[in-house]
Amino acid sequence: MRMALRVAILSAAMAVTRLALASDPRPVPIAPPTRIPDPIVVTTEPVGTVVPSASVPREVRRAVVADAARRFKVAESAVVLGETERVTWSDGSLDCPKRGRMYTQALVSGYRVVAITNEGRMVYHTDSKGYVVTCGVSQ
Repeated sequence: MRMALRVAILSAAMAVTRLALASDPRPVPIAPPTRIPDPIVVTTEPVGTVVPSASVPREVRRAVVADAARRFKVAESAVVLGETERVTWSDGSLDCPKRGRMYTQALVSGYRVVAITNEGRMVYHTDSKGYVVTCGVSQ
């Protein structure tokens, strides 16, 4: 008798499973998106350590002053170095990539320096040897 009860229960369970699998589940309709979301792009500027401008290597200070004087058409003595930070740039572009150029893909130690004149302010990104690039003028 026990064996017959087990067979009956097993047969019933299999019948229920076949019935569940045989039913046609209807797909839930999903509305198409009205717009595709923009990818999230997070750009962070390297965080620097504020340092006195006198601690910046001389060749870096000279390169910044010379470039600012040339751009603003003033004497080098009219250029003052403002905020100065020691920074590690993520690559050879010094965080100011130019379109169509290739850069080394290694960390570069350098500085973020603000040059100030009566004509305006210029932010410079440098390496530690005197190579400087400007990332724009801020008045």
